[in-house]
Amino acid sequence: MIRDGNRIATVDHKDIQTWAEARNARPVRLKRFESEQITGRVRFRFPEDEFPDEEDLSWEEFFDIFDRERLEFVFEDIADEAVEEGNLYQFRPREF
Repeated sequence: MIRDGNRIATVDHKDIQTWAEARNARPVRLKRFESEQITGRVRFRFPEDEFPDEEDLSWEEFFDIFDRERLEFVFEDIADEAVEEGNLYQFRPREF
């Protein structure tokens, strides 16, 4: 893990899965959009979100894409009681 102020960047699968499961988030991938295949676009779907352009992924599939595309997960370090409002995250190319 790399900490920059309140932001944390990690590639650790366990940390990422724990963060998502604490928020009842599921891994998903974007499906076809206007006849163009978007490969490897992963994100999390939260309980209040439902988008027709997404398909569910298993954790194994998700981490396969995550590692193959050399992504890192960046999130805000917030208190546990603020979990409902702590869904700010991004996937970006690894810097290391």
